[in-house]
Amino acid sequence: MGKVISLLLIVIFAFASEVGYLFLAKKITAGERRIYEGQRQLDEGEPQLKEGRSRLEAGRIESFEGKKDYKQAEGNPVLVLADKLLYGGEDFDDARKRIAEGDRQISEGEGRIKAGEGRIDAGKLELGIGREYLRVAKIALVTCMFSAIFFASLSVVLGFCWRKSLVQACKGTQGPGAI
Repeated sequence: MGKVISLLLIVIFAFASEVGYLFLAKKITAGERRIYEGQRQLDEGEPQLKEGRSRLEAGRIESFEGKKDYKQAEGNPVLVLADKLLYGGEDFDDARKRIAEGDRQISEGEGRIKAGEGRIDAGKLELGIGREYLRVAKIALVTCMFSAIFFASLSVVLGFCWRKSLVQACKGTQGPGAI
């Protein structure tokens, strides 16, 4: 009876290994798709971040030049007087508002750049972790495959070697002297 139980356990191990193999194969396929999608998003995000940095730098340069022109115009008493007489000082007020708006947009752009850099870094980290999990899962997949082959082969070999004992156990007799 011990041989029958041993053989049944070996067959169960073979089936469990095969189920583990199929489960891991499905998970690995899904993981590879997720890694591919994550890499695609990262590849799209990095050029966008670079473009954002370029636009931010262009905005800083434009703001610097606008502030410089404003200071020069504000330092010219003739322009200040002409603006007050002709426009009631609205041009200088408008310029101050535009400078403040530009500073706000630059500050907002810096925040977006920092957030984008954070997302890119987090994406790279998650991709690295995902690739490591995938590597470990592939090792486990190979292990399951070889264990399924091993247990299936072992069950066939032991079944062949123990065939007489198994037949007797199935018939309910234990040989000479059985009760």
